[in-house]
This record gives sequence, structure tokens and C-alpha cells, in this order.
Amino acid sequence: MMDLSQNALHMWWWCLAAIAFALLIWTVRLRAGPKGDSLEITQLYVYPVKGLRGMSLKTAHVGRYGFQGDRIFSLQRIHRSQEDDTITRYETLLIGYYLQLSLFLVSLDNKRACDKSQAADVVVQWKGRCTDFDKKKGAISEDTTRFPLYPATSGCISFEIDLHGSAATAFDMGDELAEWFTERLGFETRLAYIGDGSRPVLGTLAPNSRGGLRKARLLNRIRGAVPFLGHSPERLVFNDLAHYLVVTEESNQDVSSRFTGDLEMDITKFRPNMVVKGSSGPYVEDFWGELTFANGVQMPLTTNCYRCQSITVDFNTGKTASDDRGLVWKKINKDRRVDAGAKYSPVFGRYGWCFGSAMGKTFEVGQNAFVSQVNTKRTKFDWPHLTSFGVNQKT
Repeated sequence: MMDLSQNALHMWWWCLAAIAFALLIWTVRLRAGPKGDSLEITQLYVYPVKGLRGMSLKTAHVGRYGFQGDRIFSLQRIHRSQEDDTITRYETLLIGYYLQLSLFLVSLDNKRACDKSQAADVVVQWKGRCTDFDKKKGAISEDTTRFPLYPATSGCISFEIDLHGSAATAFDMGDELAEWFTERLGFETRLAYIGDGSRPVLGTLAPNSRGGLRKARLLNRIRGAVPFLGHSPERLVFNDLAHYLVVTEESNQDVSSRFTGDLEMDITKFRPNMVVKGSSGPYVEDFWGELTFANGVQMPLTTNCYRCQSITVDFNTGKTASDDRGLVWKKINKDRRVDAGAKYSPVFGRYGWCFGSAMGKTFEVGQNAFVSQVNTKRTKFDWPHLTSFGVNQKT
């Protein structure tokens, strides 16, 4: 009996060793040469406060939930009962519904602090004076505020938030900041911090989720089934649906070509984390399944990003642009409704993920990459109940 169990154990370990060896050979062969376009990173962005304007970086650090410092704060609109004034709902402010969020510019007083090695403050400037959103003309408070990028949460009130049906616990950052944002937005608003919390990824977007592994390549599925080789399912903070959004300069040039005159599309309106150039044409990224970077980091791309009304904004007014750029959503909606899972909205960009050995590594502007997996067909978006999000703005 003992001999049989020992033989079975030995057989099990030999199987695991064979799987590990196969994965090693596969990885070496994968990195030996590109399968698709050779690319270069041209821009990197983080958005410390969800919905507000982003800030560019020369170097970005890979964290557990995306770039470190990305979307760890959000603004929550407070809805109260008309009967007893109690809070009935926290609404996460999304720029697709509140274009005036674009009037808030965000920076760090120490950009190196995104890697958590040094202290820094988030600096928020409001550029809404003399616009239609100047609700309180002659306000006493300054139009700049600041707060720690990684604040202490002891003593803070916590509450539950919901973002696209995915819940998390967040921390209220206090009355002073709440009053500052409320004064400029014109409705009761609280600043929330995710702290050490996170949200689940719904659907099959996360590559190491059960559903994600079912759609993965065979060796990835095998690796996911082996306890010491697999990874935990990815989670999110206040990023919408994935860790990273990757867009290409070539696709943005195609969007610009649809405008009259010499107007150009500002690529930052797509709110990317990473901009690359070198693709063989516009929208070929629809079929990209994975990018591999010069530092060895592999980034699976699992779903398309379908666009909301935020791309129509005029950064100077906080409203839909009055020129041809205000029609950009309609223009690309004519031929970019290419995702069967989000058939009412146009697609621009791909959502990506990093995990495992990528943690702590860096991406840099100028870094090279290549497309290490090309899908034979477009992926299908399947985050529940979001197939028509952002088609129209709230009024």
C-alpha cells in the first residue's frame, strides 16, 4: 500500500516537473522572436483620482492593480432621502456622465512617489472659473487643494461603494476636501480612498479568473491548474474594468482624419495608461492578445474598450466640444461597433493586465515591445449589465 502511494506521488511530481519544463520552453520560444508588430511606448499616464484629468509619466511602476498610484481615489456624489435626509446612495462620478470633471487637473509634487518609495501629495487644480460650472463666483477657498497620495486611514469613516456592479469598501477623506469638491461641482460630493481594498473583476476579463483561463491558450490553462504555478484572479481598485488601457497612435490618427479642417483628436481624451506606436495600421490592435516588453513583462490583452461620451469633451469648457470634435463619438460609431458584446458603442483600445513576476517592474517612455499573441477573431465583451453604458450622457 505504501509502495503504491509513493509511486503515485513520484508520478505526480514527475508530471508537475514535465509541465514546468514545457512552460519554460514555451516562454523561451515566445521571447525568441516577435509574432506581430514591433512597438514603442510613447506616452504613459496615471489618474490618481478617477474621472479627473490624468498626469503623464516618463516611468511607471507595475502594481497589483495597475500602475501604482492609478485610480486609488474617486469622487462620490451623495444622494439623500427627501424624507429624513439620510444617505441613500453613493454614486461614483464617471467623466462620461459628468464631463465637467475634465476641469480638474491632477499632478503630484513628487512623481517618483508613484512607486510608494517616497511621500507625495496629490495636487488638484480646478480650471472652471468663468465657465458655466462656476457655481459659486467669488468663492473664498483657493482653486487648488492637496492631499497625501497614500493617506492614513485610521479614524476615517468607511462605506461601501459600487462601480459597475463591483463592490468595495472605501474611506472618506474628510469634510474639508468634501466641501472643496462640493463647492466646485455644485452638488454634495465626498472624496473616497480605496486604501488596501479592491474590487472583483466580473465576466471573464481577468486572465487568471476561472472564466478567463477557459478562454486562454492551452499552456496558460495548464499553468493555472497547477497550484504553485497559477496566479490568483486579478482584482481592481477604482479603475473601470481592467488594470491598463493600451491605445495606438495609428488608430488615433485615423480618428483625426475624420474631422473637418486641421482638427486633431487629443489622444488623452481616450484616457489611456499606455500609448504605443508602430502598429501596422489603425485598429489592428482589436486582434492583439498579448504584448511582450523589452523588460520581459508580458501583458495579456483580454477585451476591447468601448467608448462613452467622455471623448467628446472640450477641456476648456467641461462640456461637449462645439466643433467637429464634439461629434467624434458619432463619427467612430459608424464603423467601430465591432464588439458583439457591446454592440451599441464604438471600440477604441484594448484592456490589459500584469501579474506575477511583473510586479514591481517598470515601463518607460521609449521602451520597445512586440505583439506576442494575435487572436484570429475579436474578443467579446462580457462584463454583466454594461453593454449600453455611456451611449448617452446624463442630463
